[in-house]
Amino acid sequence: MQNMIEENFQTASDIAYRIISQKIIDGEFLPGMKLSRRKMAEITGVSVIPVIEALKKLEEDNLVESKPQWGSFVKVPTLEKVIENYQLREAIECQSARILAQKMSVEQHDRLFKIAYELDTVPYNDDTVIDSRNSHMLFHTKLTEFTGNQMLISTLRKINLFWVLCKAIGTNAPRQTYPRYWHRYLVDEISKRDQDRAEKIMREHIHDSLNLIIATY
Repeated sequence: MQNMIEENFQTASDIAYRIISQKIIDGEFLPGMKLSRRKMAEITGVSVIPVIEALKKLEEDNLVESKPQWGSFVKVPTLEKVIENYQLREAIECQSARILAQKMSVEQHDRLFKIAYELDTVPYNDDTVIDSRNSHMLFHTKLTEFTGNQMLISTLRKINLFWVLCKAIGTNAPRQTYPRYWHRYLVDEISKRDQDRAEKIMREHIHDSLNLIIATY
């Protein structure tokens, strides 16, 4: 019911943002693709003005880049930008791991472990790649949400969007290089209340993910 109420109160700009961002996330709008305002208006079913507002928000979210005299394009994640993004992600998620090592509740542990179990046991193939990506984003989002730090949460949201953009061009990356127990192991280590250990394991996890992306360049 709450979702229905929120959808009913969406502005035209919100609708355009949701549709365009989803097409970028799903790889339908590939990096480097020009996002013509008029074409985006046709696709989203709104006028050009809301599309302009949506494109501005997408630029703020690091999914779109604007080129003077040329228009808006899906952002191309260069290797330099990927590394910068992961350096910020490392700082955010290592700090989140340290905070949770102090305060993670039994309920939070169980919630994270359930998502981690799905990530570690569901076969990763063409049929499950979207669900796996969404579960991965949910896992890291929840991990940071449980810290209660709104700045960490909002920053990670943009980082995750850029990560998905990288995945859009990462179809040739190795499927898995870390142990299949990796996510459950991460949750268990954080729950042991050792901040330094939690940070170390999280840092290793982030580096493994970065290596998968770098392998595509």
